[in-house]
Amino acid sequence: MKKLIVLSLLLVSTVGITKASSMYRIDDSSVEALFERAVPVGTNFSSGSIMTPVNGEAVMASKNPWIAVVLDFFLGGIAIHRVYLGGTPILILGYLITVGGIFGLVPLVDLVVLIINNQDISKFVGNNRFFMWG
Repeated sequence: MKKLIVLSLLLVSTVGITKASSMYRIDDSSVEALFERAVPVGTNFSSGSIMTPVNGEAVMASKNPWIAVVLDFFLGGIAIHRVYLGGTPILILGYLITVGGIFGLVPLVDLVVLIINNQDISKFVGNNRFFMWG
């Protein structure tokens, strides 16, 4: 009985594979014709475009150090304050792997550093290092 089931599964899968491979054929001439008719996308970006580099002073002006302090106080163990300051969300994974930033010590030092340097946090904005003060 087992042999019959295995044989029928093998037969069905073989038929299915050959049928699927015969269904999808690529016609090179139609692909080339499609590329011939394609309209090129413009790369003329204006000064306000998303592709232009961001002015560091503008980013600094948009980041409030006290919001980062509050986020660090309540959600520091999962690096929400770092993402708010422009770090990549992969920092959240780093903090979670190290159990809240090496058992909560890294967010505690981040909190102290943010409180002390609340006048100029520009070196912390966009910082992707695990230790933002280092």
